[in-house]
Amino acid sequence: MKKDVLDFLKILADETRLKIIMMLSRRDMCVCEIMDDLGMSQPAVSHHLRLLKKSGLVRDDKDGRWVFYSLDQKVFEQRLAYNTDLFDQLRDNLENRQTQREYGACLRMEKGMQSCLKAK
Repeated sequence: MKKDVLDFLKILADETRLKIIMMLSRRDMCVCEIMDDLGMSQPAVSHHLRLLKKSGLVRDDKDGRWVFYSLDQKVFEQRLAYNTDLFDQLRDNLENRQTQREYGACLRMEKGMQSCLKAK
């Protein structure tokens, strides 16, 4: 699995970041609004926004003395499309799943463990 797929899934796996993504998918927001909606401190929100910016999913725009954050729709949709391929592959694997079990590796491990026990 590619590193960018794992990084995207890690970003989405955090509840706070997922909430921020959901909020920014509706409209641009400043840190104060995000803090208020989440009931979190400024440093905590800024930490999550920094990770989202680093991932490329979120961008910021300075408007006077305020900074507004927005979801980079193009990047987000690209990542979703890429991960759709992952889920399509999993779905395909499940549909074509082998039902026959293979014991080769188990038998090799068992044989190796027996050799170690005999050596003692």
